[in-house]
Amino acid sequence: MKLNKKSAQNVFKVIFQNFFKLIHGKIEGVIKSIENKEIEKFPIKKNENKLYHIFKVKNGRLYTDRINDTAIIYKKKIIDGPSFQFRDLKSKVINGPVESNIVFKKGTPRLKKKIKGKILSLLTGGGGNDNYWHWLFDVLPRLSICEEIISLDQINFFLLPNNKRKFQLETLKILGIPEEKQLSSVNYRHVICDELYATEHPVVLTGDATKDITNIPQWISDWLKKSFIKSDNQKPFRKIYIDRGDSISNIKHLRSISNEEEVKKLLLKKGFKILKLGDLNFKEQVEIFNSAEIIAGLHGAGFGNIVFAKKNTKIIELKSKTAGRVIENLANTNNLIYKSIECEPSNFNLENQYGHINISIDNLEKVLE
Repeated sequence: MKLNKKSAQNVFKVIFQNFFKLIHGKIEGVIKSIENKEIEKFPIKKNENKLYHIFKVKNGRLYTDRINDTAIIYKKKIIDGPSFQFRDLKSKVINGPVESNIVFKKGTPRLKKKIKGKILSLLTGGGGNDNYWHWLFDVLPRLSICEEIISLDQINFFLLPNNKRKFQLETLKILGIPEEKQLSSVNYRHVICDELYATEHPVVLTGDATKDITNIPQWISDWLKKSFIKSDNQKPFRKIYIDRGDSISNIKHLRSISNEEEVKKLLLKKGFKILKLGDLNFKEQVEIFNSAEIIAGLHGAGFGNIVFAKKNTKIIELKSKTAGRVIENLANTNNLIYKSIECEPSNFNLENQYGHINISIDNLEKVLE
């Protein structure tokens, strides 16, 4: 019965895709920006000689599956450069060749919505939909790149991975992106407009996403500081511990500290404030991290906030040995003092950095001292 149901679903998908191929036509090939005057490519150089390109496409079309693939299309051809197609390859995620984009196989199976004016795409893959880290470092910096050639006031609509999470709404408001200009890819997966703008990925510069995301370019940290640190209002929390009890990975028992109550007991004794970042608005998080002297916690997206910390703030990351060095690297490039306690994880998943760890209280006490 299950096999029959699955077969029926596959048949329906094929019919659905073929129906939209009849309406929108097949994607027939690849086009480069230099091959058509309707497609303009602007080189932009950021600090550290990071080179990016912005693409401006007249009568540009965009289709996304919201997870791995986004196709920037002119007429019936996909444009190489701003399109992306993330693939798992030997325990790594890479941005594959444009010829592997999903539109060649499945077409563009969503109703095409025609939008008058200019659209800037901030799409970045599935991580930008809900993850705080990817929102800060993959999505928002595209605004800074685009501003190099056009004022954001001249953009009529911003195509976002999502705009329902509290941190998404709050950061966009601070950056002056009004709600009436926000289009969520939840409802706008297939659009065509007068002028479509898209940037290259702010972080994935070599195509190796797994490697590149561990080294956030310094200009992004500088831009985030400039954009969101508005005052020097001091919060009373000199020492903070990031409690991930409300995080999705913790709730689903995917990543946790098995003896966290012992950890919290010691930290409270040492004068730490236990904070759930989900209980705070974005401005409060920026102010708290900007004024803290010591920040401790389990490896996770909340550590993205250390970009707002002052020079020489102490960072203590509690982590699985499979978690990588992304937070350590971010701390180092922002002149923070980094320490970690690494543990062998149980029930771990290398690909997703999941696993449960047990923190040695003696080791933690030594690091705190």
